[in-house]
Amino acid sequence: MASAFVSQLLTSLPAGFDSNISGSVWGVYDTKQLAVLPGNFNRTTFQAPWSATVDDEGLQSLNDYLNTTDFVAFDPSFFSIIGSSAKVEHIITQPTYLTHEASCFIKSTSQLHFASWGFDHSWQYYLDTTTNELHNITTSPPTWNAHGCVYYNGSVYIATDTTESQYGSIVKVNPETKEAETLINNFYQQPFLGFNDIEIDRNGNFWVTDSISAWGRSMTNFWPQTTPAVYFINGTTLAPKWVFQTPGNANGIAISSSGTLYVDVTDVSSGRPNVKDPLKPRQLNSYSTDHQPVLRDARLFSNSISYYCDGVRVSKNGLIWCAAGDGVDVIDKDGKTLGRVRVGGGDRLSAAVNIAFEEHVLWVVGRGGVWKVSGIEEVLQRYW
Repeated sequence: MASAFVSQLLTSLPAGFDSNISGSVWGVYDTKQLAVLPGNFNRTTFQAPWSATVDDEGLQSLNDYLNTTDFVAFDPSFFSIIGSSAKVEHIITQPTYLTHEASCFIKSTSQLHFASWGFDHSWQYYLDTTTNELHNITTSPPTWNAHGCVYYNGSVYIATDTTESQYGSIVKVNPETKEAETLINNFYQQPFLGFNDIEIDRNGNFWVTDSISAWGRSMTNFWPQTTPAVYFINGTTLAPKWVFQTPGNANGIAISSSGTLYVDVTDVSSGRPNVKDPLKPRQLNSYSTDHQPVLRDARLFSNSISYYCDGVRVSKNGLIWCAAGDGVDVIDKDGKTLGRVRVGGGDRLSAAVNIAFEEHVLWVVGRGGVWKVSGIEEVLQRYW
């Protein structure tokens, strides 16, 4: 028999979501109901709320239920954003020791690009999004250690990490012929540390995070010569400009149509050897750019409810989607977390790392493989 906690949870679902046509399991995390918790409870910052250690049977029953869900709403608006037709499918299953990165949807071929981070060019893939057929690809010349990816104006742009044989670079790829061209690999003759992620604004300019993630995991012995940073790179002249720095680490990056830039500061995951230190910053910052390479009005936009924001994207109407631990958080323009799309099954080692958009489909790559979240009500894909 369901506990009182679980019974209250089920009755709070809107019509159509308790027995929806997609077969998805929904839950509500009622912050008012759970403002004061019974008994003893605790969790690390890396664990989802429903993975907390508790000694109250009712609270444990609630957490057990939430840990079976596909979607958890923190705010009622999450239901209309996702819709009752949405469902989560684990399309590709791979070992959790493989971290998948560099996801982007290739509109011209209806394929998803992604790669296993930390390996050579032989771990790069195209996934046919209509048949789920997986293709191992190699560009010409090979693109090593892809870490970020974005599709723009018919081409795929890949940000690579530093390896023993290649500096961090931006590589332009023809998605059909696989022909690759390195666009930039230095800041005025200084090597980049190793790019973590990449974004392209509506004017075709690049914004990239330069991080110590590869160095921290001994993928390269190239000792950092600068702090992690964000670079703006003019899409026409390829002139790079340093616009942001952090003493810890920089991760995901995304820009809205209005010019608001979002940057993941993940000092929490830095150092060599790489360790997860909960006492270091793990924040998603936002900046006004006015479509210029100058960051203004800095603010701490969001701290993930659990884990930290890794890959981040902005959907067409300005919602921020952030890969964070066992799922993807949806955040409104004011920094409020509205809900989580769950893919990790409660295990942070089976985690969402990077994301990509089709018009009504969210693709998630990470430790454990590739997930497809189809039938989303909100329009995701932006106009450029």
